Amino acid sequence: MKKGKLTGLLLSFFFSVSLSATVFAAPAAADQTANTEPIVILHTNDAHCGIDDSIGYAGLAACKAEMEAGYGADRVTLVDAGDAIQGGAIGTLSDGAFLVDIMNQLGYDIAVPGNHEFDYGTENFLELAQERADYSYLSCNFLDLRTGASVLPPYRILDYDGVQVAYVGISTPESLSKTTPAYFQDENGSFLYSFCQGADGVPLYTAVQTAVNAARTEGADYVVAVGHLGNGGITPAYTSEAVISHTTGIDVFIDGHSHEACERTVANASGEDVLLAQTGTKLAAIGKVVIDPATGEISAELITDYTEKDPATEVFIQALEEGFSDILNQVVATSEVTLTTADPATGERRIRNGETNLGDLVADAYRIVMDADIGMVNGGGIRADIEPGDVTFEDIINVHPYGNEMCVVEATGQEILDALELGVMNYPLEDGGFQHVSGLTFSIDVSVPSSVALDDTGAFVGVNGAYRVTDVMVNGEPLDLNRTYTVASHNYMIKEGGSGFNMFMDNTLIQDCTMLDNQLLIDYITDYLGGTIGSGYENPYGEGRIRIINSAEAQAAA
Repeated sequence: MKKGKLTGLLLSFFFSVSLSATVFAAPAAADQTANTEPIVILHTNDAHCGIDDSIGYAGLAACKAEMEAGYGADRVTLVDAGDAIQGGAIGTLSDGAFLVDIMNQLGYDIAVPGNHEFDYGTENFLELAQERADYSYLSCNFLDLRTGASVLPPYRILDYDGVQVAYVGISTPESLSKTTPAYFQDENGSFLYSFCQGADGVPLYTAVQTAVNAARTEGADYVVAVGHLGNGGITPAYTSEAVISHTTGIDVFIDGHSHEACERTVANASGEDVLLAQTGTKLAAIGKVVIDPATGEISAELITDYTEKDPATEVFIQALEEGFSDILNQVVATSEVTLTTADPATGERRIRNGETNLGDLVADAYRIVMDADIGMVNGGGIRADIEPGDVTFEDIINVHPYGNEMCVVEATGQEILDALELGVMNYPLEDGGFQHVSGLTFSIDVSVPSSVALDDTGAFVGVNGAYRVTDVMVNGEPLDLNRTYTVASHNYMIKEGGSGFNMFMDNTLIQDCTMLDNQLLIDYITDYLGGTIGSGYENPYGEGRIRIINSAEAQAAA
C-alpha cells in the first residue's frame, strides 16, 4: 500500500529528553478491526560494545520501559542495525556472546548482522544468532552459495493487534572485505557465502525487492528495512540511499555502518519519500520511529540527552564485567600523553583519514617488535584512545579488540605502493583501510582522482591511472618498486585480504601468525619504551609521516 509524502518537521519532547523529528503523512492504513494506537520502533546501530558509553544500554533499557509505559508494551519494538557485538574488551574476551546476553536482557526483537558481527568467525556468529540470541537476526541478502538459500530469515512480520509490520534485514556486501574474507571461504579460498554483491548493485536491489514483495504478499501493511549499509564513505552502489532509490515498497529504512546521526527522506524508485534514520555510534542516540495506523503518519526522532538508567540492567552488566575485572584492570604501562584517534581541534574521528600519534605508536610497535623494514596498520583496526595515566589491559584491548595475529611478509616496492594507494582511494572521506606507517613516509596528492579498481568482493585489482600516493620514502630513501622489503602487519591484512588488501596474500611469509596484536602493543610499550609512552608521541597529529599536497587548504596557506 502507498504511504505518503513529507509534510513537514515536528519538534516534540517526550520524557524530558531532547528530540528532533521528521513526520510523514499518508492515508489511514488500518482496517476497522485493527488497533490503531501508535506503533513505536526504538533502534540502535554500531554500538560496538559501548555498553556504558553515552546513553548506554542501561539508559536504553530505561527509555524502552518508559516508552512501554506510555504506548503499551505490545506496541514497542526494539531493533538493532548491526555492529553491536564487537569493538571492546567484553566482546573480544567473550567472542561477542556477552553482548548478545545484554541484548537479550534488554528484550531486543530484531537485529541484522553488520560486517563486524562476523569478526569472531562466521560459524561463531551463526551459533550466537541461532542458539544464544532470543531475538531474530534477519538478512535478505546473506546467501549460502552451496544451497542458494538465505542463511537467515529475510524478514519477519510482527502483528500489532491487527496491523502487520514487516522487518526486512539487509547486510552490507562490504562484509566480504571489511571483516576477514577467509571467514566466508572454504580451505581452498572459494567463497561459501555471498551478500549479493555486484558493482552495479543490481543483485542487492533484487534481493531487497524480492523480500519486500514477499512480505507485502504475506500481508504486511508497513515495511521497515533494517539495514547495515550506510552512506558516507561506502561503496556507492551499496548505500542505503542507493537501495531506496532502486526499490519500492519500503516505508522506513533504519540504517547503520557509516556511523551517521541522521533522519531524512530519500525518494524511492517511484518518487515516493522514504524515511531514512541512523543513530551514530556507541549509543550516542536512541532512534525512535512512530507509525500511526490511524492516520498513516510515520515520524522519526533521535533521543540524545536521556539520563535515566535501569537498575536491573546496570546490575546485569556489572556482573558480566566483574568476571573479567582482574584481567582488564591490570595496569600494563603509563602514558604521559593522550594517544588519539580523533582530531583534537574538532573532535571528529581522524584515524581513518589522517595521521595521529596513536597510529604512529601502533605502526612503530609492529615494525620494531617484528623487526621489519616497514610497519603498516589500517585505521579501521585502531578503535579507541589511550588517556594519560595508568594504561590497563582493557585500554590495550579496546585499541586492538580484534585479536589479530602478527605477521611479517616479503613485499616488493610496487606492492607496498599499491597498498598505500588502496588505503587512500576514498581520501578525504574516511576509509577503514587508510594506512598508518612506520619506517616509511608518503604524500597524498589530492588533485589526482583515485583510479583504484576493485572486484565485486571489494578486493584490489589494480590502478588504472596516476597514483595519488607520491614521494614514498623508506627509512629516508626513495621506495624502489623492484626491491623486496619486509612488512609487518596483522593476518587480516597480510594473509586474508581484509579491506581488499590482497596484494600480499601469495607472498613469502617470514613470520606467520605469531603473537596477538594487542599483546605486541603491550610488549612494545614495556620492553622498548620502558613502560612509559611519552617522548616522540606528544603531537596528536603524529610525526608528519603522511603529507597532504595540492589541497585547497595547503594552497591557501602557501
